Order: sequence, then C-alpha cells, then structure tokens
Amino acid sequence: MKKKNLIFLLLFLFILTAVLIVTGIFFSKTENEKQNGLSNQYDVSSQSKIAYVVYKEGKPQLFLYDEKQRNDTLAAEYDVNTIILDPTFTNDGSTLAYITSNKDKERELNSTVHFLDLQTKKITEVFTDTSVITEVEFKPDHSSLVYLRAGTYENYSPIAGKRPHDFDVYEFNLNKKSHKQITDLQHYSMESLNISSNGDRVYIQRSDDSDVKTAEDSFQVQQRIFEIPLDHPEKTAVISNPEREVDIYTFAITPAGNDLIFQSISNSEEGGTFKYELYKYNLDSKEEKQLTHLGEHVGDPLISADGETIYFMLDENFANGRPVHHLYKMDINGEQIREIILPNK
Repeated sequence: MKKKNLIFLLLFLFILTAVLIVTGIFFSKTENEKQNGLSNQYDVSSQSKIAYVVYKEGKPQLFLYDEKQRNDTLAAEYDVNTIILDPTFTNDGSTLAYITSNKDKERELNSTVHFLDLQTKKITEVFTDTSVITEVEFKPDHSSLVYLRAGTYENYSPIAGKRPHDFDVYEFNLNKKSHKQITDLQHYSMESLNISSNGDRVYIQRSDDSDVKTAEDSFQVQQRIFEIPLDHPEKTAVISNPEREVDIYTFAITPAGNDLIFQSISNSEEGGTFKYELYKYNLDSKEEKQLTHLGEHVGDPLISADGETIYFMLDENFANGRPVHHLYKMDINGEQIREIILPNK
C-alpha cells in the first residue's frame, strides 16, 4: 500500500513539474520582450509634431503626435530584435529620418537609416551599414545627412559593459549616394549630434582628451561640447566652458547659435545618487544658469525651431531599474514646466 502511494506521489510530482515547465516556457518573456514604455528617442518638428518611440513587449513603435490637434498616429513598428534610434525631422517638417539597429550586437553590427515621407506616409531605406549608427541630422538644405558611426562594440575595461566605441562623424550625400568620413578620431564615445543653422559645422559631446599624455591622465578628462567645421575638421574646438569641472552630457544649441542647453550633475559634491538637471550657457557672455530643479534625471534637451521652447525627458526611475520616461517642455528660460501627455507612452 505504501509502495502504491509512493508511486502515485512520484507520478503527481512528475506531472506537476512538467506542467510548471511548460507554463514557464509559455509565459516567460525574454529580456527583449520585457522592454516596455516610452524611450528617450524623440524629435519635434517646426510644425509642433512630435515623433517618439515606444516599446510594447519589446517591439519598437514609432508614433507621430500632433501637439496642436492632439492626435496620434502609428508610423512604423518592428520586431523584438530591433531598436529605433534618433527620429529626426527636416527643418520644413516634410520628412522624418530614423535609424533601426539590431539589439543583439554581440552577434553582428547592422544599422539602417530610413526616411518617412510625412505626406504619403511611405517609408524608404536610405542606406544600411555594418556598424552602429546612433544619430543623424539633416543639413538645412536637405542635400545630405550627417551621422555618428561607431565601428566596434566592446568593453574598454573589465568592469565596464559592452557598448559602441570608435566613433567618428560621417556625411552621406543624398544626391550622389556617397559617404564621406569627416573626422578620424575613433573616439571612445560621442553623442548629441547638432548641426548649425547654415550647415557648415556640427556640435558633439565627448571627452576632452587633448591633454592626455599617460594612462593616469585619462581618468581626469572632462566631458565637454565640441564644434567641428565640416570643411576643416582639424579645427575642432571646445565651445562649452573649458573651466567647468563637472561633466556635460546631452545638449542642444539654440537656432541662433548663442546658447547651449545641456545636462549635468547638480549634486556632484553630495555623494549618493546623482541628480541630473538642465543648464543654459551663453557663448557670448560665458554666463551659466541652472534651468531645472526637479531633483530627478533630466536630459535629452531639444529646442523648438523658434528658439522659444525647450523639450526634455525625465526618467523618474533613474538608478532603480528600467527607465520610466516622461516628456516635458518649458520656456527657454526654464519657466512654465509642464508634461506632455503622449497617448501611447
């Protein structure tokens, strides 16, 4: 009798284990599929249309939101193995460029730049490259695209995770369908690509390693904003405050080209979790002003075409796991901060 009960017990445990395994396989989600919510990838057109990227169970979706009419349209969607980066409008708002790239960069590096015609809603592939393309900008006359390209995906130290490296600035001529390498830096990182109103120069954020002579020196470099003349990239120069000791991260430059709006740490001396705020730096007067005092992670600033409004992202879950982004806007002087409620975030 005891032997029979033991057999039934073992059989029950076997069936229960099998059911749990099958249920786990059915309901489990990959890391890609767990990605949900609003990303920090967005742009705003001169007609107040907002292009933004949302993830739904790992699938990236590109939406177009009309701030004036308050309607929302799904423009593109891709599979869970793909990410959408840097939606960018032409200055007349007629075309939106964006990048798709594969999530698994351990397997291969692959990026494609797309154009979305805002009138016909047709999407075309502009070019594909076996690299990590992170940002694109139209020249004002729409003759070409300037983009940031990383040639490798690796970790430069045993304690750092893998990420894109060996960055340089490139230009793609839309008429000739030809690529041109602008810089030859193979830099550790670059971000926040901006282009001047006349298209003759670009601005980027990277570490200022001009005085690095030894390995020890590399630990003392500061993150600054650089200006790169496209026809004379050898004349690259720092335009942010060269004496500023706290790093600068994401930034934007006003259409008039006289103010930088940038992200930096507001509590660098306090210890604990860093708080990131937005600052304004005037290139003529060299005066700096803190614009936000939200005590959160504020960044990814973008300035409206008329130079009157600053858009930015706030991550309310910074340092606590997956980001929880919210889109905000404020006046150019940091007043009237209000959240933009995106329908599909």
